[in-house]
Amino acid sequence: MKKTVVTGATGLVGNAIVRQLVSRGDEVHVLVREPERARAIVPPGVILHRGDITRPETLRDAFAGVTTVFHAAGMPEQWSRDEGIFDRVNRLGTHHVCQAALSAGVSRLVYTSTMDVFEKDGHGVLREDRVDPRPKPTAYERSKQAAELEVDRFRSLGLDAVFLNPSAVYGPGPVLGTLNLLLIKLARGEVPLLPPGGFSVTFVDEVARAHLQAETVGNSGDRYLLADTHVSISDIAKVVAKVSGRPRVPPAAPLGLLQLMARASEPLARITGQAPLVSRAELIFLSWNARVDSAKSQRVLGYQPVDFEAGVTRTLGFFGVRS
Repeated sequence: MKKTVVTGATGLVGNAIVRQLVSRGDEVHVLVREPERARAIVPPGVILHRGDITRPETLRDAFAGVTTVFHAAGMPEQWSRDEGIFDRVNRLGTHHVCQAALSAGVSRLVYTSTMDVFEKDGHGVLREDRVDPRPKPTAYERSKQAAELEVDRFRSLGLDAVFLNPSAVYGPGPVLGTLNLLLIKLARGEVPLLPPGGFSVTFVDEVARAHLQAETVGNSGDRYLLADTHVSISDIAKVVAKVSGRPRVPPAAPLGLLQLMARASEPLARITGQAPLVSRAELIFLSWNARVDSAKSQRVLGYQPVDFEAGVTRTLGFFGVRS
């Protein structure tokens, strides 16, 4: 039986990977900070190891005798009271995971990165051959750029690794995540104004399946963008209104107004520790409005885009907010 380790097993993507690995018949080991809480989240039979990717001494036991590592742990939010946490978790944590994987002699590391590390072409499209060489404008994005460099550095030392670069992930899982939370708030009528812009989206179950495919058929060192479709915030609100039975679609807000709100609310958020209603980093991401070309993943990994309305229906049903 193949021994596999997953980091981030209590998160949206990592948990979906664990479920599919268990269904495949792997001996699945997960690294978690709180095994007692994680036991209620991961499937039965998964072996829990207390550990933290920011503490390298806690990784050794979990990685012993491992064939494959799926490194899905990370700090995915665009805002944090402590911006340094992005570097500590996303870059330094990835460094520690790569070091442990190399030392354990794993056959392959599959790293969950992000579409944010790429630059758009002249048509606003992201493809795998356009990794952005410039520092990105937000702390989260820069930490993911730095994490990819860590993986590349360990590849030069002999670690076999592939990169999965999802767009905004949504779908059933143990945590809400940014897009899931937006869907739920829209369904409950808790979004007063819609920001401009949009992004590409991908359904979590297909993201997990692509990870398992990348383990066996992905080319070492390659990146694979994952996206189902591009949606504007207005498109998302209309689909949620249709699925949830709430006919009202919130009005759009001018970007300038939202920028003023972000500048005014972020200082207070740093004091209270509560996330602002909208952050400057979120507005930067929405204004980027990138469209992802997932043709390579479809060709190599057999990635199959999921219809957005069908995905929203499943997601809202899972969280119990459908009409």
